[in-house]
Amino acid sequence: EDPGRAARLATDARRQAERFGTDTAIGEALRCAAALETGQRAVRLAAQAATYLEASPCQYEHAAARVEYGVAARSAAELNRGLALAESCGADGLAARAREALAVVGRAG
Repeated sequence: EDPGRAARLATDARRQAERFGTDTAIGEALRCAAALETGQRAVRLAAQAATYLEASPCQYEHAAARVEYGVAARSAAELNRGLALAESCGADGLAARAREALAVVGRAG
């Protein structure tokens, strides 16, 4: 209900994660920040989240970050990476989301 407050909280969480956190914590904070942004800033934050989560042991979170990055960047390559990760960890809902986004990106490209 308060996008400004949400953005401030996401920024604070990101700073705390970068100062004290693990790759997983930093990646999750970046994913939250990306979800609150638009345009190239959202793409850049989503890319950073995917990079941190790739180094994390949390395969589902990495898959989700790749799909979100693919959606933000309208990148079939990133969506395919996210789809493969989602399928490998049994995340059927996430895999379906990646397939839907791939269909949209394919029509646009």
